[in-house]
Amino acid sequence: MKLGRSQSASPPVERIPAAASGATPSSGIRDRKTRTVGSVRRIQHYSRFVRLMKLLLPSVAVMVLGVVLAWPQIQFQAERLAGELASLDPRTANTRTLVNARFHGVDTDNQPYTLIASKAVEQVDDPDQVDLWDPEGDIALETGRWLALRGNTGLYSKGDRTLYLDGNVVLYRDDGFEFHTETAHIDLNTKNANGSDPVQGSGPDGTIESMGFDIVDGGRVVVFTGQAHLVLTADGEIAP
Repeated sequence: MKLGRSQSASPPVERIPAAASGATPSSGIRDRKTRTVGSVRRIQHYSRFVRLMKLLLPSVAVMVLGVVLAWPQIQFQAERLAGELASLDPRTANTRTLVNARFHGVDTDNQPYTLIASKAVEQVDDPDQVDLWDPEGDIALETGRWLALRGNTGLYSKGDRTLYLDGNVVLYRDDGFEFHTETAHIDLNTKNANGSDPVQGSGPDGTIESMGFDIVDGGRVVVFTGQAHLVLTADGEIAP
């Protein structure tokens, strides 16, 4: 009997088609390209971030330095403002101020009057009293005429309907009579007025100077008080 080499049978090798395994040369190349592109993008983003920080950080440093240098002045102004607020009189907080104020009313004969002012402020202790700036007024007289007046400042009493004018006072009546003085008291109920300061007046019949005046009888009559000097005109000329 011949003994020969025993040959063991090798297990069959199963071959997997390349298409089924999914591992192709082209897919590996695409994976490497994707990783490379991602790395490049991250580097680009980081580079932009670094450039942005190079621009922003110096600006932030300058701002911080400016605040540090200005802080003593800021603190001083804040303390000053706090002191001013603490020193305010709380009574003045309720003061009523009107800009381009206008007041309307009627007298005892139901004749209208109008007062206007660039500013009007009610007094704190007595709101019935109103301080006026640049007051002007138009007063209708019972005779159908009217009287205009103005001054630098004034005091209007809403309850009593009286008006006090102070500074460069001018009263003008529509018949052409006008006079200038420094102060005047006007009763808006009766249309009477008076003043004790020197007066310079003029009208169609001449000019007059006196130490005071009284407007009575509802504005019909003007009386010049104290020492007076009257110059009458003739034919439009001032008589000697």
